[in-house]
Amino acid sequence: MNDADYLILGAGPAGCRAAQTIRRRDRQARVILLTEEPVPFTNRILLSKEFLTSDDLPPERAVVLPPDSFHALAIELRTRERIERLDPEARSVELASGERMGYGKCLVATGSRPLTLPVPGFELPGVHTLRTIEDAAALRESARRADRAVVIGGGLIGAEIACALSMRGLRVTLIAREAWLWGHVAPETVGRAVGEALSARGIDLRLGRIVVAIHAEGGELAVECGDGLLVRAPLVAAGVGVRYNVEFLAGTGLLEPGRGVRVNPWLETEAPALWAAGDVAAFEDPVFCSRHHVEHWLHAQHQGRHAGENMTGERKVYRRVSRYDTRLFDLAVSVVGAPELAERWTEEEPIVAGTGTALGWSRERLVAAYRLGAGGAIEAIARRIGDEAEAVVSELTPTRSPGSP
Repeated sequence: MNDADYLILGAGPAGCRAAQTIRRRDRQARVILLTEEPVPFTNRILLSKEFLTSDDLPPERAVVLPPDSFHALAIELRTRERIERLDPEARSVELASGERMGYGKCLVATGSRPLTLPVPGFELPGVHTLRTIEDAAALRESARRADRAVVIGGGLIGAEIACALSMRGLRVTLIAREAWLWGHVAPETVGRAVGEALSARGIDLRLGRIVVAIHAEGGELAVECGDGLLVRAPLVAAGVGVRYNVEFLAGTGLLEPGRGVRVNPWLETEAPALWAAGDVAAFEDPVFCSRHHVEHWLHAQHQGRHAGENMTGERKVYRRVSRYDTRLFDLAVSVVGAPELAERWTEEEPIVAGTGTALGWSRERLVAAYRLGAGGAIEAIARRIGDEAEAVVSELTPTRSPGSP
């Protein structure tokens, strides 16, 4: 059996940052990095923005760490490797090729993949999702030949794809089941303001609609909604959520039902010598006193570094107030904290004319904020959220040795 001192499953932002951290702290260990994708660590933020709007941007520009960089660090990178099963008791994984690989310590950082809509026609040519470089290249190629597009999904990725296609000159219709954009996490004032910014640039919003089928009609696709709405275009793109890549852990007892890999504040699973980080990690977050996921590229990097430190002997609670920023046409948007945990929203600055700040509260505790427009006190709000967690974190004292169950 081919053994590794440190086995990293997944070469996305969490896995690659963990591997780099481990190598920096342990110069002699054998580090193996496995990924099902053909290239490691792609800039997924770039894929839904500049890559879609510019035909001149080559795919390799979206690769953050080229394969040669791993060779220079004596990290064994193996691409196009599918993991079939992980056995936490034997401390081994089985690959689709039949090869078995043992490990001293292992990190699960296999990320997620786009959900597909369970409707007839979603598998038709011309229907796209966006996650990998191959997905982005295929979507961009279709956009070169199209004059119109339908985007399904009112979340962040749907809004970003809609803006990118519109900037290419396509007439875009965005269909979402929520009554306002980002309706599953954002307050109505924010969602309406974002929708107004998209509408002002020509995107046709069809909100409160549920897609029930996609039909092929000649050289076009027809997206059918439950209320009878039918929108035709040669290109359809969907951003309707993700599914965690954890099938190889079925039957291990390590999965949070429907929520990926269950880990504690040190990013340890309940199995010895096994950690998880990034999208797949349903982590016990001391900042918000809850177990949840953060599915964002920058957060995955921070969590990967932290997991690498703990795997090499540190004993540090992972506590970070996550933040991400985007730009939809001329509208800058910043999000901090955990909007999905907010039970009510107030406005620190009124949301008008594409500016303002909304604060999200869980009982009497500040847990999230949206800032529209440049400026504002978003950094101060992030510090405020973090400061309120200090008392909680200070109560978490090491009770186990690193890597113990």
